[in-house]
Amino acid sequence: MRGRDLALGGYVVICAASLVWPLYGLLGNRVEPFILGLPLSFAYNIGWVLLTFFVLLAYHLTGKQEG
Repeated sequence: MRGRDLALGGYVVICAASLVWPLYGLLGNRVEPFILGLPLSFAYNIGWVLLTFFVLLAYHLTGKQEG
């Protein structure tokens, strides 16, 4: 496996671990503070979705160009 594949696999593990119990309960399971009018628990999930989008975009853009 190439380094970028291992990095993506590591990110997937970290992302999954942060969105399930017990890490979610410790880090993101609160109502306050509000972030841009959203409770922390909702903003936490939106943040992970946005971060995942940018990680997958970087993974795609750093791939070897065929042809």
